[in-house]
Amino acid sequence: MPRSLISLGANLGNVHETMLSASRLLRDEFNSEALIFSPLYMTPAVGGPSGQSDFLNAVVSIDSDRSSWQVWDAIKKIENELGRQRLHRWEARRIDIDLILHHGQRIWTPHLKVPHPRMCMRTFVLTPALSITPDEIDPITQSTIRDLAANLYNPTPDPILVICNSETLAHAIRKGLGLEDSPRDHEHLALTRRFTVRSCNSPNELGMMEKQGASSLKIVCVETPDPESIQWEDYSYPWAHAMGLTPKNPPTVLSGPRYLLPANDLPWALHEIHAAANALSCPVTRTDLTFP
Repeated sequence: MPRSLISLGANLGNVHETMLSASRLLRDEFNSEALIFSPLYMTPAVGGPSGQSDFLNAVVSIDSDRSSWQVWDAIKKIENELGRQRLHRWEARRIDIDLILHHGQRIWTPHLKVPHPRMCMRTFVLTPALSITPDEIDPITQSTIRDLAANLYNPTPDPILVICNSETLAHAIRKGLGLEDSPRDHEHLALTRRFTVRSCNSPNELGMMEKQGASSLKIVCVETPDPESIQWEDYSYPWAHAMGLTPKNPPTVLSGPRYLLPANDLPWALHEIHAAANALSCPVTRTDLTFP
C-alpha cells in the first residue's frame, strides 16, 4: 500500500493541544491503524522574523490507497480547519502540515512538489522521520532517511554550493552573502567557508559542478528573463529534470541533497539560502510530550 510521510509543525498558542488536534483529525481522515506518529520534538524557529516561539515538530507515516494529490488535499483541509492562515512566508503559524514523501514519487508542479523541496536539509523534519521510518528512501538522492540525517549532523560539514544560472546572478548572490567583502573577523571567515557560489549557464553543465569539490547541499538558483509572463516552473523544468526532481526516472547529473530555488526576488533568495544553512544545523530536542 502507498506510504506517505507528512510533517507537522506549530509555534502559536497552545502548540501541544494544536498538535493533538491535528493527530485526531488525521486519525479521523485516515484509517487510525494506518498511522504511525513520531515523538514530538522542540526546535527554534528557522528563518522569519526574530522573537518567534519555538516549534513543536513531528512526522507521521500514513499507509493508504490515496494518491499524492488526495493526501495533499486532505492535509490542507486539516490545516484550514485548525486555523492556518498563509499570509507571509516563514511567519509564526498555528499549524503547518506538509507532504514530505509519497510512495517514491517525484512531482514537479507549481502547486505541489514531492518530495518536499526542503526536506533533505531540515533537521526538524529528518530527525522525527528517523525515529519512525529510518529506511524510507528519498527518490531524488536515493538515500535513506538515516543517511540524509547523518549528513546534517556532520560536525564538520562541507560548504553549501550555490549554483546560479548566470554570472550576473552569481555576482549578486556573492555580494548579498558578503562573500566579496574584505575579511574582517573570524565570523566573516566562517561565512566564506560556509558557502561557495558558482555560475552555470546550462542544466547540461550541472554535472561539471560535481568537480567543484564536496558539498553538504547544492542550491541551484534560477531566475527567469521575464517573470511576469513566464511561469517559473515551466522555465526551470530543464534544471529540475537535470537535478532529478521530475517524474519518469530522469538521468540526474547531481549527487547528494539539492534544492532548486527561484531567484528573481534576490532578497527572498538570499533569505532562503541563509535559512537552508541554518536548517542544516538547527538543534532538535526530543520532548516528553506524546500523541495519544
